[in-house]
Amino acid sequence: MLKGIVKQGLISVKNIVRVTAFVLVVAVLLDIWAVWFKKKSYDGSLMLQNFYEQPENSIDLLCIGSSHAFIDINTGVLWDEYGIPSYVLGGSLQPFWNTYYNLKEAVKTQTPRLVVLEALACDISTEYSEHGMIINNVSGMHWNMNKLESIRASVCDTDGLIDYTLLFEEFHSRYSELDMIDIASDLGDNVRSENWKGFYDYLRTEFALRPEINEDVEAIPMSNKEEVYYRMIIEFCQEQGIPLLIIVSPDAGYEDISRAHYLYAADIAEEYGVDFIDFNEHYDDIGLDFSYDFGDIGHLNFRGNRKFTSYLGDYITDNFDMIDRSSDQSGLYDSWAENYRYGEARVVNFELAQTADLHEYIARLNDLSDDYDVFVDLYDISTLDDDLRTYLNLCGIACSRANDERRYLIRGGQSVSLEADENGLYYEYFQGNHHLSVTSEGVVFDNMNLTITEHPGVYITVYDRYNQTVADYSSAAYEEVFRLDY
Repeated sequence: MLKGIVKQGLISVKNIVRVTAFVLVVAVLLDIWAVWFKKKSYDGSLMLQNFYEQPENSIDLLCIGSSHAFIDINTGVLWDEYGIPSYVLGGSLQPFWNTYYNLKEAVKTQTPRLVVLEALACDISTEYSEHGMIINNVSGMHWNMNKLESIRASVCDTDGLIDYTLLFEEFHSRYSELDMIDIASDLGDNVRSENWKGFYDYLRTEFALRPEINEDVEAIPMSNKEEVYYRMIIEFCQEQGIPLLIIVSPDAGYEDISRAHYLYAADIAEEYGVDFIDFNEHYDDIGLDFSYDFGDIGHLNFRGNRKFTSYLGDYITDNFDMIDRSSDQSGLYDSWAENYRYGEARVVNFELAQTADLHEYIARLNDLSDDYDVFVDLYDISTLDDDLRTYLNLCGIACSRANDERRYLIRGGQSVSLEADENGLYYEYFQGNHHLSVTSEGVVFDNMNLTITEHPGVYITVYDRYNQTVADYSSAAYEEVFRLDY
């Protein structure tokens, strides 16, 4: 009888092991499935996903809130000018309830010396979020109570809670659009992914009118739900002993009703002894040019965010206990330096591609760092513009014969003549997942021919080796620049 009991017990243990193993396998597969099928966006979900990759206790300044935080607060500038390792953990039109649970999630692995809360949500009146905003603001968080509570606060019924918790409907709808980028965690941009700190640089310009600030406006309460979570954010920071600064970033769409809500929020902040700054009262101090510094009516562009972040950084370093980490040699903060380098290169590339004047274009080429390769293809040309010839500094170009094709590589101000091998290949370069080559057909990047020679002239391709991307390609015929679409 005892032998039977022991045998039965062993069978039970084996069954338990099998069931446990099966559940674990299913869980792993579901986790992989969720990673592949969830939508990836730089304006929400990816900020949370990438946050988990940050070294523990490396973030001194945590910025939270809406798109006004992750577009207007430049993490690269904060590092370059102040040595502050910062991260922006936000989402588009993010209400305070999602911000609150993001903050609670963040302090599990980070101990920021300061939290900056961007206060756009004071002006949001809806009690529950729209579908897209819920996905953006919750899908990147790990499965835990913070995520469940964030979802619960975002939806109005039990069915919604179940749907957004499991996200089955959301995932199912993505079968037809799934591609390799969904499987690659870096969204095809491994340089950005490795060092990204949540900031999105707005590379565009939109003319905006400067708002008139009405000093006679009186405070009007924000929505009850937003106020509850606004207070919860303040109280949580104080319970954790983390200093808090609440800000309103510059906004060309600033209106009286917005100001009324912000004044109310400022009164609450004063009640708790927390600093509150509406930077719409400081346009001139910041040095904003409304015809030049905005990407759209609500957000600063790459020029405006640098001005604003410098002004904000001055205030932070003057009023809070921050440490300049730029001289730290431990390696803990290396990614912040790389993040800055990546962002600045993107601006250089953008401005180069926007330059239509030949003389200015050549000047920009001449200022490029050693991180760039400039490929020059002379096609069916007998004379060259003097400025272009001076930049190229290639002997005999001005005397080149018609139909005499020559190809050159310029790096760091030094030029090298490229000669074709037996296969007609002039140059080849592999970097990461990218492939660049110079052939008799032109410059080819990732199987795309960039320089299709259609008219006599000089064809120029600029490759950014650091960011692993083509910065620009164009053709110059005498005094003119002919742009090719890219």
